[in-house]
Amino acid sequence: MIILDTCVIRGMKLDSGDAYLLRAIRETGTDRVAVPWMVLEERAAQLAIEYGKAHEKAAQALRQLQKASPLDVPALDDPDPEAVREDLRGRLRELVEVLPTSEEALREGMFREANSLPPAGLKKEIKTGARDVAIWLSAVEYARDHPEEKVYFVSGNTRDFTDGSTTYPAPMDQDVEGLGDRFVHLTSLADLLQLIAPSVEVTPEQVQKLAPSYTGFIRGAALARWGSPRVGLGARFPAVRRMTGLAHHAQGWLTTGDSLRVKAVDVTDVRGSRLGDHEWFTATVQWQFIGVAIFPKALGAGCSLWTTRILMPLVEDGPDPIILSADPPQAPASVEGIEWPADLPGPNERSRELRHLLESITPSTKLERAAALFAYSARGVLDENHEATRRFMEEERYQKIAMDGQADAAAEAAAAEGWNTDDGDDFWDA
Repeated sequence: MIILDTCVIRGMKLDSGDAYLLRAIRETGTDRVAVPWMVLEERAAQLAIEYGKAHEKAAQALRQLQKASPLDVPALDDPDPEAVREDLRGRLRELVEVLPTSEEALREGMFREANSLPPAGLKKEIKTGARDVAIWLSAVEYARDHPEEKVYFVSGNTRDFTDGSTTYPAPMDQDVEGLGDRFVHLTSLADLLQLIAPSVEVTPEQVQKLAPSYTGFIRGAALARWGSPRVGLGARFPAVRRMTGLAHHAQGWLTTGDSLRVKAVDVTDVRGSRLGDHEWFTATVQWQFIGVAIFPKALGAGCSLWTTRILMPLVEDGPDPIILSADPPQAPASVEGIEWPADLPGPNERSRELRHLLESITPSTKLERAAALFAYSARGVLDENHEATRRFMEEERYQKIAMDGQADAAAEAAAAEGWNTDDGDDFWDA
């Protein structure tokens, strides 16, 4: 178990390479990474206090501007420090576990602060350090309660915790008595990472070679997030349309399986590490998607880009990658360089795409998806293939939906999926 002190969290951006590597250690099962509850709340409090000071400065500047300006000056919202604390808690929990800080550790913290016993003590003649004691004892208690594990306690606060290279002062020496080499005290995150996740050389060219074996995973992850007809024809994303050469908002990919082309077009910020018995790397990878997209009132060939910060094994066809973070998709800045496949389905083939799509849907969801598809067609989104779509519906025995209750069925399907049905031409803008 890796247990981090507040100073480590404070000195590390939560979207930095070190933070991603800590998450990689956790995600791959190399080791567990945690902070005591006291660390979580101490860091949240630090940010809330910084925010409060900045808000007050902004309020003072705004009052001065209001006095000096003849124009209306917008009011500043009231401070919300709890929102700042909640944001930090949420982001930190994505990176680490949170260990409970026991009542015994909190009580001992107050006792040692009152008596100036390490790691508490005097600072400028003021008794302080109860939080340090609680953090220290949280790590020690975990080591005692889990005799089968080695604990790495990481803190750069050498003034209170020492650097761990010599005998601890009393009563800290009694705290760790009997733990031996199961309790390892490190003073920097760099030392920990070099010990747990030693560096491995990886180049962007190696990532480019490995990327094709993981495009199936990326395709599935992207469609699940923003734009598969399988998940409701509801998610919009920007894409360049081949016919116009311009960026439009697409509302899904009318493309299934491998017919949605995916490839890595840019690789940056590569960092390789040995995690346990395997080599992994983190990298920022931009993926290009090309397929048949659903644009307003038409289907057509489209291209979109998706940038991810990803953890991948340094081997072909290994374990699934882990998407550590992702930007919203974007349209390419230019059509130059886009290699449009010659075999994208044309207008006469689109009903086959619809057939393939609905055949892949489970029976329990066919009714609501069929109603949604029919309503989608009826609103003009599939104008250029409306007749083929209508015949397809009849062949699949959904004529009753169209004749007896197309509007009600579509509304029910939309409500079930959370779609907005009051947007005119933007019927599917959820």
